[in-house]
Amino acid sequence: MLSACTVTAAPVGISRRVSDRANTMTQSTSRVMSGGRLQGGAVSLPRRRTPASNVARAAFGEIERARGQDYASAAEVFVEAFFLRKGGAADVITKSELAYLNGAQKRDMVGRYNKRGLCAMYVIRDDDTGKVVGCVGADVQTFKGTVPVKRATDATKGEVADRPVIANLATAPAARRRGLAKKLMARIEEECKEWGFEEAVLVVEANNSKARSLYSKLGYKAIGGEPDTPNIVIDRETGKVVNGAVKTVFMRKSLKEGAGGVLENIDVTKLVGVGAAVAAAAKFALGSQ
Repeated sequence: MLSACTVTAAPVGISRRVSDRANTMTQSTSRVMSGGRLQGGAVSLPRRRTPASNVARAAFGEIERARGQDYASAAEVFVEAFFLRKGGAADVITKSELAYLNGAQKRDMVGRYNKRGLCAMYVIRDDDTGKVVGCVGADVQTFKGTVPVKRATDATKGEVADRPVIANLATAPAARRRGLAKKLMARIEEECKEWGFEEAVLVVEANNSKARSLYSKLGYKAIGGEPDTPNIVIDRETGKVVNGAVKTVFMRKSLKEGAGGVLENIDVTKLVGVGAAVAAAAKFALGSQ
């Protein structure tokens, strides 16, 4: 630790202790394609190609619970999406640091989602290769308001409560724009409801506009955030993975059935903005008559 949207996490989820290369997890929200190549120590990502109309599209399997090697494959999908395609990181990260990053992400996923209790990770595989092309996970964490208890202070507002956190949403390049992210989110939300929760939350980086847009369309709305959530980043000068901090947004969605849930998920701030725009347009139209 994307997510994503979750996303609360490395990606808002992995923290590195540089002295012994051990990692600790903080969280959310966000994609590594296993086809990247290494050239001169840097990573060369697969080229993006627009599929021709006469080329058959890859077929994907059903959503299943992660098992065995799925965690390693899912970690690669996530690292590619969250780290390597951000800010030219693929051009500077070294081979050894990429191996460390993939390994750290795998350990984070296994530690969070492959244990007893309320946790789960779901994946979608390519029918031909068996490789994971999409993933998402959820576990239960304790928050004070919108801040994890372990980072909360006396000044942090809000009640202490357990909340299901969705994170590590990612799809491989060849599987994007196929609706897989929405399907994965729908399945993990069902899991949260099966656990007895009436909400789901996630943490996403503030500057990840695509992820925030997706989550907003799915009914999530921003209700908080942190200016300096601990996370790991790729140093542009050395190509090494180092401790850092990112600005994050905390998003929530009501999972209640019926009108109650719909009303809770309405983003009033956006409605106010739309209302003001409509009013301004109407005033302009009347003034021009």
